[in-house]
Amino acid sequence: MGTSKEMMLSLMGFLVCVMLQSVPPAQGMAYTNTPVNTTVNMGKSATFTCTVTPNNMTINFTARLPYNKYELRCPGQSIKFPSMGLYGNCEVTPTQVTGTWQMLNIGNEVNNSAFICTGTGLPEHVGFLWIAGASKYYLMLFGCVMGGFFGILIIFVVTYVSLKKSEKLQECFKGKGEDDEDIGNVEEENIKD
Repeated sequence: MGTSKEMMLSLMGFLVCVMLQSVPPAQGMAYTNTPVNTTVNMGKSATFTCTVTPNNMTINFTARLPYNKYELRCPGQSIKFPSMGLYGNCEVTPTQVTGTWQMLNIGNEVNNSAFICTGTGLPEHVGFLWIAGASKYYLMLFGCVMGGFFGILIIFVVTYVSLKKSEKLQECFKGKGEDDEDIGNVEEENIKD
């Protein structure tokens, strides 16, 4: 019985050693760059970067926008969404792996988007995108629309009043009536006789 216990302990020790050899060492694995909270004005661009060392690691870098989420896995291929101005890029150097999300021409609809980076065996890091000046943009847009409306209204009122008061403008826009043409013909006949 003593031999089977020793054999079982030896077998368990062997399995633990095999498992430890198959797991990569955690030593040296670290983030060298993580996404950070960013505030930008509307129409500008923003970049979120996640970098890990060593270069044999994998990064899952997710752009979680209010209407959808997009995943970039590095090393891997770049991702492009030109209609949204969203571009994901991977870069592998001899010492590190870098994932980058870039947003161009940012609008208010992507306010509070999250960029989540997770390296193999490392904790998750999140950076948020906030839009500044969104209320100013809508206020300016409202002012332009209302200014245009009242500007056109003023032009129509001034034109109407000018037409109403000016006899020359009324004659110009009125044109010749049928009565004027008949009178002209009668006068010409009278002159011929």
